[in-house]
Amino acid sequence: MSKVATNDTHSARPMGTTRWILGFVSRAPRYAIGILFFSLAVNLLLLVSPLYMLQIYDRVLSSGSVDTLLWLSIIAVFLLGIYSAAEAGRRRLLSLAGDHIERKYSRRIFTRFERGDDTLPKLPSDIVGLNRIQSLTQSGAMLAFFDLPFTPFFVALLYLLDPVLGHVGVGGAILVFIVAVVSERLTRRATQSAAQATTEAQTLAQGIARQRSAIVAMGLTSQLYEQWSETRDTANEQALAAARGEGTFSSLARSLRQILQVLILGAGAALALSQQISPGGIVAGSVIMSRALAPIDQIVGAWRSLVMARTAWADLVSRFDKSFDPQSYTPLPQPSAELVFDRLAISTPGTKLPLVRAFTYNADAGSMIALTGPNGAGKTTLLQTIAGAWPGAEGHVLLGGRNIHDWPSEDRGQYVGYVPQDVELTPGTVAENIARFQPDRLEEVFEAARTTGAHDMIVGLPEGYDTLIGPGGIHLSAGQRQMIGLTRAFFGDPVLLLLDEPTANLDANTAAAVARVIEQKAAGGAIIVASTHDLNLIDRMTVALIIRNGSVLSLPAIDYRRNADTPSSKPQLAEVAK
Repeated sequence: MSKVATNDTHSARPMGTTRWILGFVSRAPRYAIGILFFSLAVNLLLLVSPLYMLQIYDRVLSSGSVDTLLWLSIIAVFLLGIYSAAEAGRRRLLSLAGDHIERKYSRRIFTRFERGDDTLPKLPSDIVGLNRIQSLTQSGAMLAFFDLPFTPFFVALLYLLDPVLGHVGVGGAILVFIVAVVSERLTRRATQSAAQATTEAQTLAQGIARQRSAIVAMGLTSQLYEQWSETRDTANEQALAAARGEGTFSSLARSLRQILQVLILGAGAALALSQQISPGGIVAGSVIMSRALAPIDQIVGAWRSLVMARTAWADLVSRFDKSFDPQSYTPLPQPSAELVFDRLAISTPGTKLPLVRAFTYNADAGSMIALTGPNGAGKTTLLQTIAGAWPGAEGHVLLGGRNIHDWPSEDRGQYVGYVPQDVELTPGTVAENIARFQPDRLEEVFEAARTTGAHDMIVGLPEGYDTLIGPGGIHLSAGQRQMIGLTRAFFGDPVLLLLDEPTANLDANTAAAVARVIEQKAAGGAIIVASTHDLNLIDRMTVALIIRNGSVLSLPAIDYRRNADTPSSKPQLAEVAK
């Protein structure tokens, strides 16, 4: 088993932290304005504590006025209550902004997944990246960037107290900022590599879990554990390296803050002794200095999360900012049963070399086409292309005169039934899977199940049609999944049925029953295209399309068993029109 990395951390162009924060803000402008307003209020109200201390030291202690102390305390508590509400408000708005971004991009992610614009579907890793961004907004770590513009304001206040305090504040801000920049430069690659390695280990574990039966049967657990352990150890080493660098710089930043606190207090005390500032100015200067440096310190402390979210953001904007919003469409009536391959060529996703060269073929209502050929010839890829799951290398597939690849799948899908080579069912009930998760169509579900002969099998499940599949549900055999997949394909009386090894995993009697159902569907006007090596099923078809060495050849299906693989009969094969 080879390791497959699904993480996309290096696919996007590196993006500066400030740039991605501004990009995030620009895509949620309403929330950003509210956050900025609350951030202004929060940072202004942070002056309550130093001003209160100034008044206590310079007015209350010198005058001994209890009334002044009482009123100052009441005002300070009231203002700090407003500060609490403002802080809660901006955190709430930031969470809403994250939810807004998630809703905006999650739909685009699924739209791109549907269109098959990536070489390999990256739905899971895209969702993980989006979750990282949303988690960062919910944690409130991004608020430090909204506080950062107020750092010069607090430094200016230090200058108002005394230029010496201002100089200490500027020097401290520069030092902490340098630590933050060096930390970013030195830990960026390690943090991204650690995230990618962790994803590789998770992907490998998921692949092992899916193949449990084969692994246990062939005694591969120890070998695969060693492989996973090696991948996990690599991920842990890189994570430890990233954590070590982050910890070093985070500790350095915290140490600098403590040193600067000592320096500001020492400088304030010296100024107070020389009577250049009041005793209250010592404490006020310390608090203001702390507030000036707090955003930088918070950014350094949350650097790993920031880097991971920044990388995810760069990937999102590079791949989903063009135009992946769902397109509106006018639902079309049921198409006529006419399938046209117009100079269609196909290739394996991610390669440019054609797997099947351009060919032209027409099929009308009642056609029963068997796709045959050696393993790897392109039968499954051709079915996936006809189904609209993958684009053709060139040419078109038309159903009822409509280009399948230009036809929105939400509208087209109701007229197409598809059974993949390996039937995978979606988490949900059996009825929901058969009905393609369309509500209130239970009678059609029953009808489809009776048509395929799956009804008795489904009724025999623990909860019948309400039996849950997936996490928390029951395990189905390959044959049971095949029958439910066939029933799902036949649901709604589709015009076009695309079947990839439809009799696989079925016993002889069930396979014969399925073959009869396929004949009935064709007699009812549907077009059947089935990739199969089942000679009994091929005998029932009208034509065999044989994919051989990149060419598509045709032969009446009745002659296939007798002639297709006989060397003397090869001249009888007619090459499909180019």
